[in-house]
Amino acid sequence: MHLFSLLAAPATLATFTMAQHAPVAPQMTLLYSMEALLGERFSLGPVPTGDERIVIPIVGGTFKGPRMNGTVLNLGADWRLTDAQGVIRPDARYAIRTDDGTSVIVVTEGFPLPDGRTMLRGKFETGRNGSYAWLNDVVGVGVLKRSGTTAVRIDMWHATPGA
Repeated sequence: MHLFSLLAAPATLATFTMAQHAPVAPQMTLLYSMEALLGERFSLGPVPTGDERIVIPIVGGTFKGPRMNGTVLNLGADWRLTDAQGVIRPDARYAIRTDDGTSVIVVTEGFPLPDGRTMLRGKFETGRNGSYAWLNDVVGVGVLKRSGTTAVRIDMWHATPGA
């Protein structure tokens, strides 16, 4: 009987602790909506990491959001990979410039959704002492939607802990 009491106490404590610290969903704040222009794609063919690597140059565009606006530079590409199951996974690296002249490197990866959109994870890199240094710590969550063959729309959110 004493052994049962010793084993029950941690389980009761764990239940009490979990009830006090119930998970809270992150909050999402719009970072920007982007229209990115695409260049002519080309294939590297089968590669060691997948069935095919297709390179899609990112050649321009614009973005607008509550805290930042600017242009997409003609500097980067989506190096998307088709895996062994035929799933196309984006792997993009490109540069943007804010209206006040700050350059930012954007890195996105993701996976396709059944409805044709693509979920993205976004990371950002810029000067650590500038007015956009906060971007270096952003956890980005985005949704990409194709606009024909020459452009994509990306809505990118900043995920922060819930209250």
